[in-house]
Order: sequence, then structure tokens, then C-alpha cells
Amino acid sequence: MKNDVELFDANTVVYFTDLAKERIIKSGQGVQIYYFKLKKNRQLIEKGKILIDISEEKRRLKETVFHVEVDDSIDDLLTLLFLHFSTKEFHSIGGDGD
Repeated sequence: MKNDVELFDANTVVYFTDLAKERIIKSGQGVQIYYFKLKKNRQLIEKGKILIDISEEKRRLKETVFHVEVDDSIDDLLTLLFLHFSTKEFHSIGGDGD
């Protein structure tokens, strides 16, 4: 699977992506499955609840500004993984950048 990501904690995988099913999975005890949408707004969803919402504000002649809303229940590692995963730079690896 192209561009899958695994986040390790010492020797154990904590989070990993499953691009084929558009989800991020938390491994170990208490497995959790989060689904993502990477459209105009990038969203991470669990059981119908939006946990992370990233919107993009394009400005003329200036760099794009991103607005990020994160539910208080989300841990920092998952937030960082989703931020990394949902960036254009990540998706352009091995692709055409679109």
C-alpha cells in the first residue's frame, strides 16, 4: 500500500494507516478505528463524530493558512499523525502532487 504510515512507541506500532479503507487504526489494548476524509476539509471521524477538522484558506500571493479544530478527547500522537498524513507534501510522495 503506497504511502501508508506507521507510528511506533519503542517496539510497538501505536497507530497505522489503512489507505485502502481510508482509516487510521490504534493498535494494542482497546483498538480504535478512525475514518478519514481528505476532501476540501480534511476530517478524522470516529463513530460519526468529527474529531479533527482541517480547513484550508488560500490567500492571494501569500501562503495558505490552515485552520485546525481538534476534539479534546484526541491524544497528541493521533493529531500529529493526521496532520502529517493529510498534508499535500505527504500525498505528493511518488505521485503528481495533486
